[in-house]
Parts: sequence; structure tokens; C-alpha cells
Amino acid sequence: MSKQKSKPWDEKWEIVKPIGGGGQGDTFLVKPKDSTILSQSFVLKKLKNQKDPERRKRMHREVAALSTLDCPGIPRLFESNSDQFDSDVPLYMVGEFIEGKTLSQILDSSPPMGIADAVNLVLKLLETIQYCHNLGIVHRDIKPDNIIMRRDDIADPVVIDFGISFNESDADGTILTEPWQQLGNRFLALPELQVSSSMQRDPRADITQCCGIWFFAIVGSPPVTLLDHEGRMPHQRPESQKALSKIPSDLLAKVNRIFDRAFGTQIDYRWQSIPELQQALTDCISATENAHNAEQYIAQIQNKVSTSSDYARRQSFKKLAQQLNRELYNMSLTVARELGKGFGTTHNRTYLKSRDFEGLDIDWTHLKFSERHGITNEFLPNDFFPKFTGYATGNELVLLAEVNGEKVELLRTPLNGEPDLTALGERLRLFYLEGARKLIGA
Repeated sequence: MSKQKSKPWDEKWEIVKPIGGGGQGDTFLVKPKDSTILSQSFVLKKLKNQKDPERRKRMHREVAALSTLDCPGIPRLFESNSDQFDSDVPLYMVGEFIEGKTLSQILDSSPPMGIADAVNLVLKLLETIQYCHNLGIVHRDIKPDNIIMRRDDIADPVVIDFGISFNESDADGTILTEPWQQLGNRFLALPELQVSSSMQRDPRADITQCCGIWFFAIVGSPPVTLLDHEGRMPHQRPESQKALSKIPSDLLAKVNRIFDRAFGTQIDYRWQSIPELQQALTDCISATENAHNAEQYIAQIQNKVSTSSDYARRQSFKKLAQQLNRELYNMSLTVARELGKGFGTTHNRTYLKSRDFEGLDIDWTHLKFSERHGITNEFLPNDFFPKFTGYATGNELVLLAEVNGEKVELLRTPLNGEPDLTALGERLRLFYLEGARKLIGA
């Protein structure tokens, strides 16, 4: 075999550097030797085991699939000699170079994605897979290593490696996977892709693998099998539940229902169509956005309330009202104790146990409150039971006491200032003593 024959890609392509490889082939960053071709980078993939007939068929299958596809989510094919798969010529293909890391590489160096990001990733992925299915192509090897995030953008996934794909246009050809060959990958083993299965060409396998990608994006680990040795689905395993527990309960219920259906052992009970799965995933985004909107609404309301001048005025009024109500209560107790045996207090609410001065009833429309605190004597039929009213006027709070229709102003204080409680206490003490004196007829 001549040197040129051993490297047929050398005629048109100059290798810049190796960029990776897998079980199927080695890949290199290359540039065209023809200067008339646009100055851009391409990726060269050459078959690793050139003497293996099955490997040669796989490359031809991949090229056959890519040659029919024109989609942003799939690398464009530029050229290949894979039509010589039944000869001894070294096979290669050259396609669009997608700059970016694989999904595996991204999640290796960062925490799992949030629900919304993971949903957007898989929705874009499903668009690409639906495009393939519409052309009769089933990928059958969807895994994180076969998804490149263009420019590391998680919203721009590109699907690569169609080496074990099935193309309906080849149904009568000679390059189909042999019926004894096991398909799929170690990312998620599916029964329909096993050696004994007659359903190796079922497009629903791709849908299930996309669900596996969603699981991987959220949890950070591969689902591996539909059921483990204890009969648990991927999302039911302890290590998975630890990651999923960070999701709000209402949203988690929707996520779990998607996984419940995605990882069923019977393919007929899994997600049956891409639009159906897309709708379920979109519902998850809606739930996330609603929760996000709720937080935004709360922040907006709190900001509006806290920056409102009217709100500040009401806050000042409430603080003063509670402070004055406490003074009214305390002074009634003080005077009753000073008067001695037989005297006590009476109130319009029960304060003795709770001292609940913050539970004041306030008329917010008029910025006004009313409370009653009085003096009583166990031997007299009547009580001294005045009504105290506080109201805002301008930038002040005025406190009035009313007995038998007669009103007395006890305090006038700025809403934003500290009241003179000493002076108020003196007025209140005399007010209560005067009332008690009249009560006993002294």
C-alpha cells in the first residue's frame, strides 16, 4: 500500500492538531490546503481499525446519515471516501468543527444544571432528534459524550457520532447493523437495543435516551439502567434523590412524573412521541417561571410598600399607637394599686396574660385607633371607663380621652418623633385619680 494511499486525506487537508478520539476513530483539527476554500477549521475523523469490516460499515453509515441532514444541531459533512468501505482504502470523513466542550466535560467541571436550563437543553436536543426521525434516521447512541455544546452554550447542543444510527433509506442495503450486534451505550442500557431485541430500529429509544440526558443534566450522574438490582428507577435511587431534593416540592412532583414514565422497562409505556415529551418539559419550565415570578412579585410588592411615603406614615402611626396603648394600660394599673384595696382595672380587651399591645385595632383608612382602660371598685356599681382615641392629623398624632361626651386632649406628638411619656404619665395619673374621685363621690 503506497504512502499516499495510506493517507488519502493528505491530498486536501492539513492536520493542525489531534483533538480526541473514541472507539470508532481518531479526530483531528484540520484546515484545507486549497486557499480558495473559506479560512475556517474542520474536523477530520479517520477510522481507527481500518481492517474491521463492521467498523468500515459503521463509518459509511454515519456518512450516509450526515449527507442527508442539514440542521443547526448536527455538524455539516464536507467530504468522505466512505463509499469505498468494501475496499482496503483507509476511510475518513471531514465535517464542520464544532467549537465547545461535550456535555460530559461541562458537567465534570460544574454543578448539575437547574431545571429551566436542563429543560431548554433537552428541548433543543429533541428538535434535532425529531428532525432526524422525520427523515427516517434513528441515532441510537445519544449520550453526554456525543453532545457538544457549541461555544460552551448549554442552550446550543450539537449531536455527533451517527456511527450506529439506523437510516430507513438503507433498509435494503448492505450496511445495516447485524441482528446479533448489541447497540446503545453504557450511559443508559435499553432492552430494545439488546442483542435479542427485534426493536433495535424503534425511534422511541432515542426519546428515552433524551430523558436520560435530562436526568444527567439535573442530577450530574448517568442513569445507567432502567432498574437497578433493587428494582429502583434512576430517580428513585438514594444518590439521585439527594440531588433532586433541592428542587421545590411542587416542581419535583412534575419532574418525578416525567421520569416515572421515561424509565419504564416496557417501551410501550414510556414517552411515545417527542411533542408529548416536549409539552411535559415545557410545563416544568412554566412551573419554574411561575415560582420565579412569584418571588419577583413579592420583591416588587415589598419594594413598593417600603418606599411609599404613605406606608412610612402608617408605620410611624402604628409604632406610636402601640407605645401609647401600653402607657394607658400601665397607668391604669399604677393608679389602681395606689388607691389600694377594692380597686382594680377594666379594659375592652384581655391584656393580663398576653400583654398584646401589638394586636391593636387600627382604622387604616383614617389612621385612628380607640381603646378603653378604666378604674373599677368592687363595692361600686359603676366604673370609670374612659375611651381613649388616637388619630393622625398632618404630621402629628393626637391622643384624646372621652368621658360622658367630654373630650380631653392628653398628648400631641410628631409622628416621626419620640413622645414625651413623662408628661403623658403625669397627665394620665391625674386624669385617672380625678375619675376615681368622682366615681366614689368624694
